[in-house]
Amino acid sequence: MSKTCSQIIITTLGGFDVFKNNASLTAMHPGSKKIWELFKFMLTHRTRSFTPETLMESLWPSEDYSDPRGTLRRQMHRLRQILEESGSVDQCGNLIIFTNGYYRWNSDADIVIDSEIFEKKVQQADLLKQSNPKGSLSHYLEAIELYQGEYLPDCTEHQWVFSVRNLYRRLFLKAVISAGELVGTSNDFNMLLPICEKAIQLDYYEEDFHLLYMETLMRIGEKKTALQHYEQVTGFFYHEMGVKPSSAFKSIYKKILATQEVHQSIDTLHTELESDESSESAFYCEPIIFRSIYDLEKRRSERSGYQTVISLITVGDLESSYSATSESDLKMFTKHLTHSLRKGDVVTRWNEKQLLVLLPGLTEETMKKVLSRVLLAYSQRQDGSKPTIRHELRQILPPQKPNISSMQAEAAGKTSKFTDA
Repeated sequence: MSKTCSQIIITTLGGFDVFKNNASLTAMHPGSKKIWELFKFMLTHRTRSFTPETLMESLWPSEDYSDPRGTLRRQMHRLRQILEESGSVDQCGNLIIFTNGYYRWNSDADIVIDSEIFEKKVQQADLLKQSNPKGSLSHYLEAIELYQGEYLPDCTEHQWVFSVRNLYRRLFLKAVISAGELVGTSNDFNMLLPICEKAIQLDYYEEDFHLLYMETLMRIGEKKTALQHYEQVTGFFYHEMGVKPSSAFKSIYKKILATQEVHQSIDTLHTELESDESSESAFYCEPIIFRSIYDLEKRRSERSGYQTVISLITVGDLESSYSATSESDLKMFTKHLTHSLRKGDVVTRWNEKQLLVLLPGLTEETMKKVLSRVLLAYSQRQDGSKPTIRHELRQILPPQKPNISSMQAEAAGKTSKFTDA
């Protein structure tokens, strides 16, 4: 009587597991880290063959084995025990076989791999996109359902997984964007919302997912939610990474503003304007917004003589290179600064190491006292070492009388001064 071979199901997207007879083999053997690393490597490179030496060097390049062949033979034996393989060719055989001096994946094995199905679904959708949009969309949606996260996420230190992981990430991006295009032809945008939300949850740093989400929100009339999402995500990118909105983000921002609802009276408009919670700290904004506020203050000063002082604050050493530590220092000081200033003051991050502060209604002398108080309080905080902080002040509004000699020297290249960037 022939033996019935059990199918093996392997999940790799968003998490790794191996199932046989509905039982998780990784849960049954959680301590076999190197054995599963060997399995994942051969699974990832299942179209290639490896000599024992090449396999060991590729998997564990920093480890020196006196007998790599013997070590690998023992690892393979343990793996077959975990997979409950007989090793007999006339029965079910092995997932990894050794022939003519090479280890390779057994292409005839009865296995199901989620990433392989995912890739095929995207390929099928691509082929049908022009001739059968409905069928194409169906395949894209199935692929999106299969993708639960990056490929082998627990393999964080292995470089051999990076290129394959990026491949599946790009395929997921293609599937989501293509699904968005096909949904647009049917105007069934409500079905696209959960797809966008899943995509953003899995890859928050992918700009295209946010753009598609905001576009979808506008299509279903959720313009206010689209605007809130724009403010949230641009604020996150700016605060966490110092990244300013791209041209695509600025474009959709203008589109959102252009489609704001028409108000029947000023009362409903006032309610909408007042709906956001008021902050007691200084106003933190992007440089492009800072420029607009600066221009507004300049106009006010020209009309009424209103005084305004600007300060350039440098956190850390300008000559040193950017690092995670300098980024953390700037974020910590920015938080302290905004909570120490008045509600009407304006702060922006100008670059990787510098902040600009606009204080309307203050003289230069008062501004010095304010910043001295802020810096003293920061230096006295008991939360680790502090970076060097330097600042420059200038009363920019109202415009001061020109200094002719200074202007002549500046024209000759003998002096330099801080001006509005």
